[in-house]
Amino acid sequence: MGIFGKIKKFFEYSFTIKEDAPPLTPGQERGLALGAIYAAEGHLPINALTAEADPVTAAKVVGGAWQATDTASARASYRYLLERGHRGIYQLVAPHVENLWSGVSGSRKELKAHYARATDELAAQAVQYGLDPAEVQHYATSWGRCTAALEKALPAPRAASIAAWDAARVVHVSRLFVDAGFIEPDEAWEAIGRAVELAEPRYSSWEGFTRGFLAGRAFWQAGQESYPDAEKISSSVGTFTFHADELLTREDSPWRRVAW
Repeated sequence: MGIFGKIKKFFEYSFTIKEDAPPLTPGQERGLALGAIYAAEGHLPINALTAEADPVTAAKVVGGAWQATDTASARASYRYLLERGHRGIYQLVAPHVENLWSGVSGSRKELKAHYARATDELAAQAVQYGLDPAEVQHYATSWGRCTAALEKALPAPRAASIAAWDAARVVHVSRLFVDAGFIEPDEAWEAIGRAVELAEPRYSSWEGFTRGFLAGRAFWQAGQESYPDAEKISSSVGTFTFHADELLTREDSPWRRVAW
């Protein structure tokens, strides 16, 4: 092989396959595909319900990121993702931020009054939908501070729902819960099946699912700080966009095998 062939091979991207993995049912393959973007980014097997982590390492990861230390707390994480997640907050906050200053003009005093009214309306909506007004306002403030800067990073059209973000995380944490011994595979597959039911009605294609995931990840990152770093978030979006593009285009991708 010549030098250019070696360079090409070095930069070639391939999905990780677990050779001795048990065959997946069509339903399992569809469910696992929801988390393929995490598998591609983290070089995890795209064909098996595992992160290939030892129990101690897996438990450490979910303990830090999810405060999951046993079966009960792992199930609580499932309940959060499947029953709430970030999607409800996003569906209030995204249009609020987009419309906040749309067509508004006037003096500084009038603008402040408009902002106060919009904030009160958002708080009332949060209560109506059973959400924490303080949490919703925090996300509105953080998202408002960086959403314009993310315009080029996030694919258009902007996602109306980020259910893809919550659904993909169900698959991702399932790998670690199983590796840690907190959840048996049958229970994990059941949760993943519910994630499929969550995501399928909200999108019409893997492209739409990708937009929902990327917007959800950016929204979550923005909410981690009062003054989010838009450049850092854009970089993260770029990383996951690369892997999503691979999943959308490569012939060996689960997204090409499993039609939406």
